[in-house]
Amino acid sequence: MTHDMNLYEEPFQMIRNGTKTVELRLNDEKRRKIHIGDQIFFHNSSDEYDVIRCKVTDLIAEDDFYRLYEHFSPVEMGYEEGEKADPADMYEYYPKEKIDEYGVLGIVIEKMDEPYLVDSHMHLEYGPLSTDYVMAFVSEAVKKGLDEIDILDHTHRFKEFEACYEHLRRYEQQDAWLHQKTKFCNTLDDYRKLIAEVKQMDLPIRVKFGLEVCYTENTEDLLKDILKDTDFDFLTGAIHSVDGILYDMSFSDGLLWDQKDTGEIYRRYYEIALSLIRSGLFDRFAHPDQLKLAGRDPDYDLSDTYHRIAEALKQMDMYGENNSGIAYRYGHQDIGISDEMLKIFKEHKVKMITASDAHKPEDVGTLIREATFRARGGQE
Repeated sequence: MTHDMNLYEEPFQMIRNGTKTVELRLNDEKRRKIHIGDQIFFHNSSDEYDVIRCKVTDLIAEDDFYRLYEHFSPVEMGYEEGEKADPADMYEYYPKEKIDEYGVLGIVIEKMDEPYLVDSHMHLEYGPLSTDYVMAFVSEAVKKGLDEIDILDHTHRFKEFEACYEHLRRYEQQDAWLHQKTKFCNTLDDYRKLIAEVKQMDLPIRVKFGLEVCYTENTEDLLKDILKDTDFDFLTGAIHSVDGILYDMSFSDGLLWDQKDTGEIYRRYYEIALSLIRSGLFDRFAHPDQLKLAGRDPDYDLSDTYHRIAEALKQMDMYGENNSGIAYRYGHQDIGISDEMLKIFKEHKVKMITASDAHKPEDVGTLIREATFRARGGQE
C-alpha cells in the first residue's frame, strides 16, 4: 500500500540526504492505515512533484511525544548533529487534545531510489464520463508502474466554453472540427459528478482531475469568468491556435504554415504563451514547444525566448510540462521538450511535470519513464 505525505523543505531535504530516517506524526485514522512494508511518497511542500519514495521498516506507537522521543536519536528525527531534541517542539504542530485523543507514531523509513512516476496529462475525450472508463486509464497506469495519473479534458468538451471557440469558426475546416460529436457534449456538472464518484473509490494510485484550457488573449476575460468558481485539482493552460488558426491539424499547413512566415508564427505563439503564464489562471503550461511538430524551424535563435518563458513560469510558480506525446503521437525525435528548453528550464529552476497526452487508455504512461530519466540527466 502507498501513502502520500507533505513535508516542508528542510525535513524533506534531510530525508533526501539520508540523515532523517524517522517521521513523527499524530497516530490518527489516516496514519493507522500504514503498515510495515508500505511505501510513503513524501512530497516537497514547495513542489508536490519533487517526491521521495520511502519504505516503512518499523512503526513505534506511544501515548505522547515525550515517550516517543526515547526511542530515537535526535538526528534520526530530523535534528541537526548536536542539537537538543525537545519533545515540546512537536506541540507546535499538534494540539495536546489531539495527541491525547490519538496518541503519536514514529514511522521508521528507508529511502528508495526509484523515482515517483506521474503521467499528468490524459483525456477521456473519446469515451464517456464514467467510472468504468476512468478505471481503464487507472488499470493501464498500474500496469505501466505509474504512481499517479492526472486526468484533464479539453474545454471544447464542455458546453460552458463554447463561446471561447467562436473565433475559430471563420474557417470552414475549423468549423467542421468544432461540429464533431466530441465537442460541447457535456457540462462541467457532468464532470464534477464523475470526479466525486471516483474520489469515493479506493484506488491503487493517486488520481487527480483538472482541465486543459484552450487559451487565447482575446478570450482571457471570458475564461476568467467561467473558471472563477471552479474547484478542480489543477488547471492546465494550453495554446492550440495562433491568431485564430489551429496549428496542429491536418489542414493547418494550408491555413497557417503555408500562408504566414514561420518566424512570425513562432513569435506570436510565444507572445501568447507569456500572456497565458502571466494571466494567473493556470497551475501548469501544456507542451510549451509544441509548434515544432510542424517540422518548420524559425529563422532566429529561440534561446532568448526560452529564457523569457522560463523566467515567467518561475515567477508565477507554474509547472512546465514535459510532454512525451510529441514523440509517440507525432513521431518527433524529442521525448518531451527540446534539449535546449529543458536545459534552460532547469537553469531557472522551473518546476516540471511529465505527461503523455494520452487520448486512449493504452497510451497512458507512454515514454513517461524515459522522459523522467531524461529530465534527471539520464540518471536512473
